[in-house]
Amino acid sequence: MSRVRVPSLPPLINSGMANFTVNKKESVSVTAAALTSMQERATAKVLEFVYTKAGKKNAYSDVNDLCKDKALVAELKKIFVQNNTQLFSYDTPVDIKSPEGEWLENFFQQQKTMIAEYPSPGWKVFNRDGGFMEYITDLVRVKFNISKKDSWDPADIWLIKKSPFYRKKIEKAMTTGSKQKTIKELNAIMRTMFKNKELVGVSLKKISTKVARFDRINVDESFFKNLENKSGNFNYLFSRANLKLGWNTSKKNFETKDGNIWTKDGKDNENYKFQLKGNQGSDFTNLKFEPVALGGAAFLGKAPLDLVEKLVKDSEGVPNDLFSKKTRSNTYFPKSFAEYNSKAGKNQLTAAKYGEMFTRIKSAGVDTGGCTNVAQFQENIKKGFNSSEPWNTQTKLMILFFLDQLLSSIKLPEIRNDFLTDLIFLASKAGRQISDFGPFGKLY
Repeated sequence: MSRVRVPSLPPLINSGMANFTVNKKESVSVTAAALTSMQERATAKVLEFVYTKAGKKNAYSDVNDLCKDKALVAELKKIFVQNNTQLFSYDTPVDIKSPEGEWLENFFQQQKTMIAEYPSPGWKVFNRDGGFMEYITDLVRVKFNISKKDSWDPADIWLIKKSPFYRKKIEKAMTTGSKQKTIKELNAIMRTMFKNKELVGVSLKKISTKVARFDRINVDESFFKNLENKSGNFNYLFSRANLKLGWNTSKKNFETKDGNIWTKDGKDNENYKFQLKGNQGSDFTNLKFEPVALGGAAFLGKAPLDLVEKLVKDSEGVPNDLFSKKTRSNTYFPKSFAEYNSKAGKNQLTAAKYGEMFTRIKSAGVDTGGCTNVAQFQENIKKGFNSSEPWNTQTKLMILFFLDQLLSSIKLPEIRNDFLTDLIFLASKAGRQISDFGPFGKLY
């Protein structure tokens, strides 16, 4: 088999393509989603070897020790392969600055931290596909109408003491008594199993520091109380925002396609960044909210849009128009310059109204890039709608609307801070107030 050089990829991303060059001439394309599944299976396999294989009673001492385990490497070679082409080299000493070396070091650090957190949990099953993953995905879909399992519990792998005991425990909890069971009751039994180390779901991110970290999410009452009280490390403040609306003459488009919001802690250290952008890059689409933890570029996940709408509706002092059934939809915003420039457009937001929004966000300190005044803003919007990618212009207007509502219509800074904090919780699938999320460990 030949081998490709693997580029350094963002943390377990789920879309797009990665192109590899083999022997400087042969090109192989692998979807990022396929690479993500490989990475998740590899973590599960490494943990299986550490916890269950004969003669392996402790964590690997270093990444070279991991790569010297011929049986493990044989399994990893089955995972990291595309069209009979090996994606990784397992030669020692491992260069941890090389593309594959980064990932091998990632797997080493993951198992080292898990052994420290769970020295002897007695796990026998390390599941990513089929088995419990299939069971729990089907259960929440059928019983609670949750079409995307990860919008409730983002665990990528499940560490299980005994299979299929979970069916009996969960099904008993879900059928005992006469009343209809809720997701809250499912979460309660899963939290108990998590605490007893019987069933531990783990959400995986590429490690963002030299040492992997492990956090327990939605497991203990103290965790929920800290979130609900927004105490300590669970209180985030608005720091700054940008929406760059300057025009790039050579690219014939805006200088950027997105907008961003930064939050900070009580010591003025910025800790999260929200990227506001379209859910697709090549068509008219709705916005997505995807915060990233600063310092390690670890994406928390997308905030489910139905829950963002519910959060807005349930938050006192936050205007419903910030993100309602009407204003969350791209159909509320113009798709052409003619529609934008119409004084009787179906969206009732005229060009003049958008100009006022621009003035307000700029006065609020939003970085608008190379666009410095209303006349320039209106000219760039016209250029954008008349370009080959008019959807980027609509996305810019949607972000403008959101930022204007956030900064101008929410009157009290503490209400804005609470809203952004809750939005981060939603993206993280943490908490129980807006939605009762499932328990999981975050390994990152």
